[in-house]
Amino acid sequence: MSLYDDGAEEANRTRAHWALTALEAFGKQTGQNYSDGTLNMPDDCLVELAGDLLADIFHLARLNDVAPEEITTSGYSHFEEEVREEEEEREEAIG
Repeated sequence: MSLYDDGAEEANRTRAHWALTALEAFGKQTGQNYSDGTLNMPDDCLVELAGDLLADIFHLARLNDVAPEEITTSGYSHFEEEVREEEEEREEAIG
């Protein structure tokens, strides 16, 4: 079974669930238990928790001689391509 079997939109929802799983695990370690298990999280809680996780990833990157900008550039590039796939699929379905 492929991640794309149910289309790009569902693939991106799956990716969002993976991110939620990571944030929940991080929040348990830090005491920031903001998740109710759904993809819905208050904006301020998501920004705080994801920002703290990214900061810690940047610390890990620095310890491994990787510039944090490389991580953000790579991640945003992946995100843009995945959203583009979803939009293209939606346009094809319309006509």
